[in-house]
Amino acid sequence: MVTSMSTRPKPFLKWAGGKSRISKDIAELFPINFKKYYEPFLGSGAVYFEISPQEGQLNDLNKYLIQTYIDIKDNVSGLISDLKVIDNEYHIKKTLAEKEKYYYSRRDEYNADEVLSVRKSALFIFLNKAGFNGMYRENSSGKYNIPFGQHDKCLICDEVNLRSVSNDIQKISFTTGDYKDAVAEAKDGDLVYFDPPYFPVSKTANFTTYQKGGFGQDEQQRLYDLAKELIGRGCYVAISNSDCKEAWNLYKDLNKAKIKVKRIINSNSRKRGIVTELLVTSYTLGSSR
Repeated sequence: MVTSMSTRPKPFLKWAGGKSRISKDIAELFPINFKKYYEPFLGSGAVYFEISPQEGQLNDLNKYLIQTYIDIKDNVSGLISDLKVIDNEYHIKKTLAEKEKYYYSRRDEYNADEVLSVRKSALFIFLNKAGFNGMYRENSSGKYNIPFGQHDKCLICDEVNLRSVSNDIQKISFTTGDYKDAVAEAKDGDLVYFDPPYFPVSKTANFTTYQKGGFGQDEQQRLYDLAKELIGRGCYVAISNSDCKEAWNLYKDLNKAKIKVKRIINSNSRKRGIVTELLVTSYTLGSSR
C-alpha cells in the first residue's frame, strides 16, 4: 500500500543521536533487495520509518522505549487517551513555573512506577517532548533524570502520526535486550542496521552513557565481531558511527561512506553545525542499487 505524505509515519519521539535528518541518506545506501530487516539499537526509529519494510524485528536495550512501541502497536487508542489528558493538564498551566512543577511531578510518577503499562508509555512520550533536548538519560540508580526543557508549548499528543505508526508496525516484532540476542535469527539475505552509541569525537561529545551501563571500547569491538559473524551468515550489514580514526581503524576491512549531518545537541552552541558520520557496510556501496 502506498502511503501519502500527509499520513506517512514518522518518529514520534525526539532522540539524541536520532537519524531523522539523514535517514534518507542512509536508506539510499542500503541494498535495494533484502529479506527481513533488523535494527537492534532502535531509538526513534527514523531509519526504519524511512524504509518501512514489510518484515522486521526491532530492538532496544531500553525496555520502556520498546514497551511504548508495543503499546502504540497494540493499544494506540488507550495511549492517545492518556496523552490527551496529560497534554491538557500541561497546557492549562499558565506559567512556565507551573509547567515545570507539573513536569517534575510526572517525572516522579514515571520513576516510581516500575510496571510496564500504557500510562507509563504515555509518561515516557510526555517526558521526551517536554524534557531538555529530547534526551534520555538514567542516573546510577536507573532513574530517568532529564531536566525540564522550558517549553511553553509542545506537541505532546500527535494523534494522526501515532495512528499512522500503529498501522505501519502491525507486522513488526519488538524485543528488548542485548543487541547480539536481537539478531540471533538473522540469516542469509537479511539486512541488519546497527546504530550504536558512537565513538566519542571529544570528551564533551560522548553519548555512550545515555543509559545505565554505557558503551565503551570493549562493546565497540564486540559489535565489530558480531558484524563479521553476521557477514559470515550471508547478511547485509550496515553500521553508523563517528567519522573518527577509532572507527576507521576498527572497520578497516569494510566499506565506508561519509554522510553529512547537522547536529543541534551540544551544550556549547558554537560546536553545533555540520559534521560527518560514517556508514560502514559489508557490501560494496552502489553495487546493489
